[in-house]
Amino acid sequence: MTRMFAACARLLGAVGVAAVLAGPAMAAPDLAGMTKGERIAFTKAMPKGGELHNHIAGAIFPETLLAWAAEDGLCVDVAELALAPPPCAGEGLRPAAEAFADEGLYSGLLDSFSTRHEGFRDRSGHDQFFGVFGRIGAIGPQRSGDMLALVMDDLAHQNTFYLEAMVTPQGQAAAALGIKVGLREDLAEMKAAVDQAGLGALVSAAIAGTDAMEARARQVLACGTPQARPGCQVTVRYLVQTIRTLPPEATFAQLQLGVALVQADRRWVGLQMVAPEDHPAALANYPLHMEMVGFLTGRGQLAPAALHAGELTFDYAPPEHLRDHIAQALRVAGARRIGHGVDLPHEIGAEALAADMAERGVLVEVNLTSNAVILDLAPDEHPYAWLRQRGVPVSLSTDDAGLLRIDLSHEYERAEAYGATYEDLKRSARNALAFSFLAGEGLWADPGTYRRPHAACRGQVGRAEPRPGACADLVAASDKAREQWRHEALLAAFEAEHGGRR
Repeated sequence: MTRMFAACARLLGAVGVAAVLAGPAMAAPDLAGMTKGERIAFTKAMPKGGELHNHIAGAIFPETLLAWAAEDGLCVDVAELALAPPPCAGEGLRPAAEAFADEGLYSGLLDSFSTRHEGFRDRSGHDQFFGVFGRIGAIGPQRSGDMLALVMDDLAHQNTFYLEAMVTPQGQAAAALGIKVGLREDLAEMKAAVDQAGLGALVSAAIAGTDAMEARARQVLACGTPQARPGCQVTVRYLVQTIRTLPPEATFAQLQLGVALVQADRRWVGLQMVAPEDHPAALANYPLHMEMVGFLTGRGQLAPAALHAGELTFDYAPPEHLRDHIAQALRVAGARRIGHGVDLPHEIGAEALAADMAERGVLVEVNLTSNAVILDLAPDEHPYAWLRQRGVPVSLSTDDAGLLRIDLSHEYERAEAYGATYEDLKRSARNALAFSFLAGEGLWADPGTYRRPHAACRGQVGRAEPRPGACADLVAASDKAREQWRHEALLAAFEAEHGGRR
């Protein structure tokens, strides 16, 4: 924490603490009046608080994936434009390293591993997006630490220092455990059977895997050395992503492992459910999945959940599935955040549901580019503005930055086309920390509006360091308050340079 305060002090020193804290603020920057280039530079420099919706397996750009494939001796299936394990002697297989000398193959693989080429092989954005994961799956978990390091460093270069990364720890082993136990009508009976079948060993393996992943990330970033990269300053927590397209007993075991891991290791802070919500198995089992999450998490008492819900349009699901997925995620599963949520206006009682979310502080993780590519949602079709108007907390995120060829700053710049002002972007950044699953009491008494700091810190927010006493004690004791303090110091410096309102 001392290093964090020192970094904030150096940053504030560049503009002067007095300039940050004294006098009336300048008018808020006008995003609409900027050129696109100006907005890009502005949002790149802007502190964005954190990234709450990030699948690190989809966060790596195809060029890097190919370089790793060559280093690891993987193969390319030329017909499918997919990676494959060695040996590369089979028909249609070539060493991945050869792609760097074959311009056509290299370009085709970049197209195959991303959504940069609209209509590639006559696929919709939806089918191209979700198909990528199978085509890059040969990379495997041995590169998870390298992936984490890249995501951390990329965020730090965007003046953003908190990440909740979605990872599937011991995913195959947990699924196999669930299938071995089998689906039971009594969820309590199934939970006991999964425990007895060896869940504890998977928890230990997942913790060891987390240690190894973080050690590799620190090595890549040279943390603790004079050559340490900016990514070393990023605080990381993890969400256990479980797969909704598996047999339900397999998904149940992954969820159960997730709850146990959250309780055993403070680095793991919540659950997620991923894979296409419109998949036939996901649609058929959706009510059961919500029941499972609610049962295993004690409706959020044992572990918080941030669930992908409402990532649907009429192009990908019939009307009956657009009526209540978000409502079920909130009222049955007890979700504290919603990923995507684009079909919320279609839900039965949508206005009342939005009012309930606003009152309870249920945040929607908004992924503008992802929704445009996968669901073909134009700005005037997206509920981002509708949610803001109703007071539902929202925060911008990337989803799968490498696959979509974007970064978090891109999403902040893109938001102007959806009617967002600078104040909306600033609120998004603060929301990413206030509604994170970080432990401890927050710095704000009114998360979502940010007019009233915690009583202990009134008159101090934006300083490099809290004064000794109650505020310093709060920041030292709370992970959440500590990250919020760092963000507010960075924001104060940014606004002193670029203009804005405190």
